[in-house]
This record gives sequence, C-alpha cells and structure tokens, in this order.
Amino acid sequence: MQAHAPLPNPLPSRGRGDACCRHNQSRVKSIELVFPSGLCGVIRTDNADAAFQACLAAIEGGIGTIEVTTTVPSWYEIVRGLIGTTVGKIPIGVGTVWDPGAVGEAKEAGADFVVTPVVLPEVAEACRKHDILCVLGALSPTEIYHARLAGANLVKVFPVGPVGGPEYIKALQGPMGGVPLWASGGVEIDQIPAYLRLGVKAVGLTGALFPAEALAKRDMAAIVERASRAAQAAAAARAD
Repeated sequence: MQAHAPLPNPLPSRGRGDACCRHNQSRVKSIELVFPSGLCGVIRTDNADAAFQACLAAIEGGIGTIEVTTTVPSWYEIVRGLIGTTVGKIPIGVGTVWDPGAVGEAKEAGADFVVTPVVLPEVAEACRKHDILCVLGALSPTEIYHARLAGANLVKVFPVGPVGGPEYIKALQGPMGGVPLWASGGVEIDQIPAYLRLGVKAVGLTGALFPAEALAKRDMAAIVERASRAAQAAAAARAD
C-alpha cells in the first residue's frame, strides 16, 4: 500500500447561540487539542439527565474529552449544557453519527468533533464543510485506509477489544504506522497504558467508565473514581 499525503483539516465555522460562539473565530482544532489527555469518555444511555451528570462526573475525575452519542436522548442539549457548564474548557464531541445532517447539528451545538461507527465519506465531506474534526470508524486495514482517503482526521478502530485489543493495534502499525488511531470498543482501564504506549492518539472508554449499574443507580462517585484511575493511568503512560 502506498503512503498517502496527510489529509488537510476541515475549514470555517458556523454556529447558533452562545454555546458555539467560541468556534466562530477559529479553524478546526488539532487532534492534540481535542484529546489533550489521550482519553475520551463515551456516554451511551437512554436517560438524558443521567448522561449529563455522568459526563460531569467523568470530567471531575480527570477525563479530558467527552463524546455524547446521538443515541442519548436530548444529545444536542447535553452537548450545549456541557460546553456551558465547563465554560468551553473541555472538548466535547458527538458520536454515532450516521448522516451528514447530524454534522451540522453537532456544529451548531458547539461540538469539537464528530465520530461515526463505520466509514461514511458523506459524513467526512460534511465535516470539511462545517469545519469540525472528523473521526471515522473502521476495523480492518482496508477500512482504515478508506477512512483516511475519505477525509478522516482520526480513525476510530472499533470495536478493538474483540479483535485483540493492544495486540491488534500493534499488528496494524507495520503497514499503517503513520495513520492516527483512536482505540475504542471493549477497552478496559488497565489497558490504557498499553494503547497509549503504542502511539494511539485517543482511547475511548464507554462501559469501563460509565458502567450500566452506576448510571442506573446515579452513582456518580463510582464514575469519578473510575475517571480518576483512567486519568492516572494515561498520565503515567504519557510520562514514560
């Protein structure tokens, strides 16, 4: 496989309301700015209030980036609420995006990035149009390659857990060492150092950070504790 040139970042912004004004005078953010700790908490639940509170708990524990999936009720309002509550200091993204129209909504809400489950070139094109960081989901080497060709700034290897976890990422690095990757799907907290030491740009935490039982019981202390452990593991790995 021939190497291809680095993909350009998407460009200019549009927005609605105070929540997204911080984007209107800047170009798309870099991977390093959007994922400063190398971690991203990915919230999936059918309870909007629990989702919002859980995200705040994760941030309190040290998670540097949050993804709110479109499967969460009132995800748009949650994104705006998180941006307002954190005064725009925590990068917030929108995940499980299947169509280009949702990219515009994510941008209007103030999101810093958009994530898809699979390779969707039309979503990548919408990200370029709306000036927002594009993360396309892929699993096989061929899918990862096509995600980059489609315009992904970052490729989410999903679900990485069932196919070998860190060992799978290591195997990919021979032929695809220059591709910026996000590891997600079945990742456990104790695996964070292994992924980051392999050069993964971001590690996505879903059930490991937001267990269903904690969400059901509104046990935000448990989420803070898990977030703290994850943040400490990431910091230690990045300090090596």
